[in-house]
Amino acid sequence: MNHSAPQILLVGNDPKFLGMLSPILQQENATPCFANGVTEGRRLLHDWPADLILLDIDYGEFLHEIKTDPLTQQIPVIVFTGDHDSKLRAFELGASDCVGKPFDAAELRARIHAALLIKRQVDDFTVKERELNEARLAAESGARAKSDFLAAMSHEIRTPMNGVIAMVGLLMESPLTPEQRGYLETIHSSSESLLTIINDILDFSKIEAGKMELDSRPFDLRARLEETLDLLAAKASETKLDLICQVDPAVPTIVEGDSLRLRQVLVNLLSNAIKFTEKGEIFVQIKLLSTSPSEIPGRTQLHLHFSVRDSGIGIKPEKLAKLFRPFMQAEKSTARHYGGTGLGLAISKRLVEMMGGKMWAESELGNGSTFQFTSTLLAESNAVPGIAQRQPKLADLRILIVEDNETLNQVLANQASQWGMISHSAVNPAQAMDKIRGGEPFDLAVVDLHLAGMDGISLAGEIHKLPGAAALPVVFLAPLGTRAEGSDTGIAFAHGITKPVKPTLFLAAIERALFSKKKIVEAPAPPPPSSQSVAERFPLKILLVDDNSINQKVAARIVQQLGYKPDTAVNGRLALEALDQQHYDLVFMDVMMPEMDGLEATRNIRERQKDGAAHPNYQKRILVIAMTAHAMQTDRDRCLASGMDDYLAKPIRPADVRGAIEKWAPQIMPAQAAPAAAALPPELVAAVAQAVPASPEEPAVDVSRFNDMSGGDPAMARELIEMFDKQTSQQLKQIEDALRTKDASTVGHVAHSCKGASATLGMKRLAAVMLKLEKLGKSGALDGAEQFQQEAQHEFKEVQKFISANPNLTMPA
Repeated sequence: MNHSAPQILLVGNDPKFLGMLSPILQQENATPCFANGVTEGRRLLHDWPADLILLDIDYGEFLHEIKTDPLTQQIPVIVFTGDHDSKLRAFELGASDCVGKPFDAAELRARIHAALLIKRQVDDFTVKERELNEARLAAESGARAKSDFLAAMSHEIRTPMNGVIAMVGLLMESPLTPEQRGYLETIHSSSESLLTIINDILDFSKIEAGKMELDSRPFDLRARLEETLDLLAAKASETKLDLICQVDPAVPTIVEGDSLRLRQVLVNLLSNAIKFTEKGEIFVQIKLLSTSPSEIPGRTQLHLHFSVRDSGIGIKPEKLAKLFRPFMQAEKSTARHYGGTGLGLAISKRLVEMMGGKMWAESELGNGSTFQFTSTLLAESNAVPGIAQRQPKLADLRILIVEDNETLNQVLANQASQWGMISHSAVNPAQAMDKIRGGEPFDLAVVDLHLAGMDGISLAGEIHKLPGAAALPVVFLAPLGTRAEGSDTGIAFAHGITKPVKPTLFLAAIERALFSKKKIVEAPAPPPPSSQSVAERFPLKILLVDDNSINQKVAARIVQQLGYKPDTAVNGRLALEALDQQHYDLVFMDVMMPEMDGLEATRNIRERQKDGAAHPNYQKRILVIAMTAHAMQTDRDRCLASGMDDYLAKPIRPADVRGAIEKWAPQIMPAQAAPAAAALPPELVAAVAQAVPASPEEPAVDVSRFNDMSGGDPAMARELIEMFDKQTSQQLKQIEDALRTKDASTVGHVAHSCKGASATLGMKRLAAVMLKLEKLGKSGALDGAEQFQQEAQHEFKEVQKFISANPNLTMPA
């Protein structure tokens, strides 16, 4: 920075002494000015800008004035004095330096030079600080302008998009030729893609402008992860990708954070993984890194690690650094082939940083990628995990998992072990058959429907041909859209679960396969979906308020399709006039409107409701739901703060409107109930009571249980009977031989297998005897076992007699 010649003010009453200073000041290229006494010094100080003041007088009062005046207090002052006490006093009053008399010329010049140098640095700093402050104010003004522009652009862009998407949605519900439907589906998917791009740009701009806010609330982390997988399961299924998830059992079920933004990050990473992976798997894993106390009482901070690993095309190491830059993709050719704005990862990284974490990626070209991030969430200090805990009903049961995807196999095995089961794994059909042939008893098999070399149904059929495994329950892992229950596969004891496998559904499938029973008289089936329209169920009086004719037409048409006849108004003032004329139960209110906007109109509605006597149409509850193209979190907060009940962001879809009505209408009126189901006839109730044996003597076969397993199919029933008869005959012979050789282990093993098959098919009496033999075999003491073996033979003959007497077991006995 350029500096002009320094100006030095000399204040004294000895011209000779001041003359001695002139040569020294000339060496500093300074411009001196002499003031004879304090009075002249005061005048010159305010008329002549000085960079340094030299005092050779009784300085006390004048020095105090200099250092207390805001205009002069930054000017350094050097005092000439030979008295030690005077020096101390001068420093106390704010002097920069003191020089004794007589003085050394070189030392004085050095002191003057140092004082001027400090003064220049202070001046430079002051100028820079002022410039920075002006730049900061300009930047804040620019950010506010940018935020306002974004809000306006959001409204202007979403308003026509609302018309396009909503009208296409309405058209697709009308009768169409296949060609017309194809055109509309293209328009609809293109519009949704455009809306996604718009949302990405707006999200990134909000983050850049510092307007993105997090909404921290309690949520179920595992459920949110499963919802995320549901969103993308269909896309992954198109290329036969395995979507696999695993959550550390130490992670509590309920955590606190911004679940929507967390899902946004996961959806972006999973979408990219699916996009760039042609075959193989995508593995999502959540681990608990550590915990720490929270500033909030009763809360603990959870430091979590999320990873999304794929088996896709991979990324060159030198390209990883630019992945998280806005509008950047790893390769231009990749961008052309796969599409995308290059904003998703940049937005995700910023969101993760807002959540107290960081994001990074690891990859190798041709060997897939792993995107990882950390996040800090809260949980109750005494929170416990959910279904990851030991399940008493499943404890010590043996499960065989046949899955050729090793990652999924390991995840399922670990999950079953956490529930207390004894897990065994096989990665191909041959291994599974070898384990069963080797004599290992299993209570359940989990089999992938699509295995290499042999499909899951064929494998299950082969397993059921093996001794001791004819009645082994099977849970099939089926691709999305494929049913794999017993009646769909032709396999007895078969149950199904759809991929991606979720722990909650996996547990339910296991319990269904092992423990489900069908009652003799089924409970009345749930009524079919009501044929009533939404308007018939919730007869509301609705007012639509929107100044845009397209939006008003779209909203009116959506509401009409639900069975309503809405009234309309084009601004808040006319809405109030309409409410003055009659009561409305529900008002869909736009925000930006001429004359009176939606926020002011809502505030007026709430004020009038406070004085029901003066405003009779406002006495009852009035629901107000914002329906606006504004997309900012702050916009939603403004709507709720004005008194609105809810907020719908444009473009509005029919499902949004239906959902809002079904959510809020029950709060002001009960739904019109469907006709009550007729009570069961007394004679049927009596039949149910008589179906339960009154005495300890049970029938040899529980027909309802057997029919549950056969699905009411006579062919299946005959097959099950033949399998049971053949297998049980063999097992009874094996037990008899084992008792002869005192082989307790074989007795216990075979009895266990026979017990399971008998119980599954409803042969409860035979199963009870086999349980006694199993316990004796496991204890190693076979005293009394021969008696139980004879009882088992007797019960088996009773089963055969029962079947002979009831050849058609698909009908109640």
